[in-house]
Amino acid sequence: MTTLTPACFTLKGAHVLAMLLAFFGVIFSVNFYMARVAIQTFSGLEADKPYQDGLKYNEVIAAARQQAERNWSVDARVEPQAEGIMLVVTQHDGTGAATSDLAMSATFTHPADRRRDVRVALMSVGNGVYRASAPVAAGRWDLQIEAQRESKLLFRSVNRIDISAVK
Repeated sequence: MTTLTPACFTLKGAHVLAMLLAFFGVIFSVNFYMARVAIQTFSGLEADKPYQDGLKYNEVIAAARQQAERNWSVDARVEPQAEGIMLVVTQHDGTGAATSDLAMSATFTHPADRRRDVRVALMSVGNGVYRASAPVAAGRWDLQIEAQRESKLLFRSVNRIDISAVK
């Protein structure tokens, strides 16, 4: 005949309550941490002033039409270096003549993190060629090139580029 011995541990309501509180406490803690990290690393805003930018949209369209009428040819080349890259931009007007009297600038915008953006001023080296060295890491970037004369924006382009690491 078999005799039953009493168990050393019996599950009671207080134990079940403690297990439920511990389980949901871990779930809430992890969710809170993940939400906090997500908010700190990406604000969700694409523009600083979206409403004001929307009001100026017709001006942006008019500027793009004027830029197309100028028929400029602007070519950009990125050359990897030991410390970042060398950006070389060649610009010719609609008649094919090189212009060297522009204030050219470039902004390397990181697609996921605006804190990594790099803005550089390009220096004219003659014959419509502008150069700048920038501390940009390898990866995918949006390159925005702007040309101004007397504080008037004459050219703007934005292109997605891939920068390879120096081997």
